[in-house]
Amino acid sequence: MIKTNHYPRQYTCCILIFLLCFYFNAKAQRNIEYVLPTASFNKEETYKMLDKGNGSIEGTISFKKRGYVNYPGYLEKVLLYPVTPHLTEYIELKKKFNSRKKQTAMTKEAAMARIETKTIDSKGNFVFTNIKPGKYYIVSLVTWEKVRGNQVQSGPVVANKNMIGIQMGGGSFPTETRYESKAYEEEVGDYIEVLGNNKATVVNIAK
Repeated sequence: MIKTNHYPRQYTCCILIFLLCFYFNAKAQRNIEYVLPTASFNKEETYKMLDKGNGSIEGTISFKKRGYVNYPGYLEKVLLYPVTPHLTEYIELKKKFNSRKKQTAMTKEAAMARIETKTIDSKGNFVFTNIKPGKYYIVSLVTWEKVRGNQVQSGPVVANKNMIGIQMGGGSFPTETRYESKAYEEEVGDYIEVLGNNKATVVNIAK
């Protein structure tokens, strides 16, 4: 005897909508065109720049939006890349290609040639130690929120009636403001230079 499951039509429609959304989202991701820098990545020279040194970097990362200053969260990653022709071209290309259809990318080896640290508080402060003299690019992600307020009806219509209860025209709609927020991420980075003076290089990376 074969058992047959009879699903409600509404349930079946929900499944179809979900599958269609998944299909089109996956298709959109497959259609992204990635633009790579034309400058080659020199692995040996880049990793020599990442050898242990006697310098340090102390800094802060922040992003100002609509009058509010936002910082990376506590223990968020901060990345340090040696400045190379491959990296410089990648950063310039990002200003031109940063859409859903066309984006800029580095080679996997170039993306991994870096030093990582984490913020030491919720104010975007970070420290790199044992850094060689040279030019670097420091970058992190800052989360910020976009808040919108909407007026919504909060109760029944308040009618205008006379002394004996007869409606005398329109009424009013009690309303209240409800807020909704959406989080966004902003990549904040800048070029810095470490000098060979055994002193901490202090930087403020702001956008």
